Amino acid sequence: MRSVFRRAASSGLLKNMQVVSETSVPGSYAGYGGPRILSPLSVTPSCSPKRAKVAEPRKASSSTQTTLVGRTLADWVVSESAEHQALLVERQPWWKDFQEALDQGVLQGDIREEEEIKIEFKRGGDLADAAEKLLNKVRVRLPEDLRSTIRGDVVDIGNVVTHLCPWSNTLLFKLEVMGESACSRWHRDNYCARAIVTYNSSGTVYAPDDIVNFWELDYCGCNDKIIKDASQVCSVGVGDVFFMKGKKFPHGAKGLVHKSPEIRRHDDGRVVNRLVLKVDVP
Repeated sequence: MRSVFRRAASSGLLKNMQVVSETSVPGSYAGYGGPRILSPLSVTPSCSPKRAKVAEPRKASSSTQTTLVGRTLADWVVSESAEHQALLVERQPWWKDFQEALDQGVLQGDIREEEEIKIEFKRGGDLADAAEKLLNKVRVRLPEDLRSTIRGDVVDIGNVVTHLCPWSNTLLFKLEVMGESACSRWHRDNYCARAIVTYNSSGTVYAPDDIVNFWELDYCGCNDKIIKDASQVCSVGVGDVFFMKGKKFPHGAKGLVHKSPEIRRHDDGRVVNRLVLKVDVP
């Protein structure tokens, strides 16, 4: 990652941006095996929840008209990114399973479902300092390797999003727990953009424009009728970095149709809570 960013910086693409290396990946942990597969209901909780029947998953091994897939975040820093509604870097999770700790924290009230732990960042500020302030607000005991990953993600993603959205002087960093109240309705964000990482369970679900019934989408129709071909629906994997352009993105392809993944439950009926990092461009 470091060498790629330095090449991009020398070519002028990362002008005025701090070059930061990504966190190294020492290996995967039990419960997180296999390559990144796009499936609307892929999940890796500590206790396997009941599964619904879903369409055959599709691999995200290459870019599509909707999504530009890069090997590193620096691969987003190209003119071609303007032609896509979303940008994706697939990653294999390497942090320890923390599902039980997260669920227990929600149960004890240490963190509330859909509680937003957030920091407002101004262009020119210290991203590493923003990362520490964000993590200092978290009362749940998270594994140190996960905290280190979040710390690195705030810095690395913040750098790239600052470049992709040069008109914005403000970024909003949020750590959020998604559970019972997760938004499972298809929609397009009514702001510029959001980068998102889901650290457990399952990731954001999205759909190419050509399978979307926009009348149903825009006029509050039945959620089940918005998608014309469910077999073409995709989802982002746990640990992946996903950048979604909203309706107010100022140029190029924008307005990705997406939603939260289906709510998962443990065998005893408890909800499988998800921990999500969001980097919003207002």
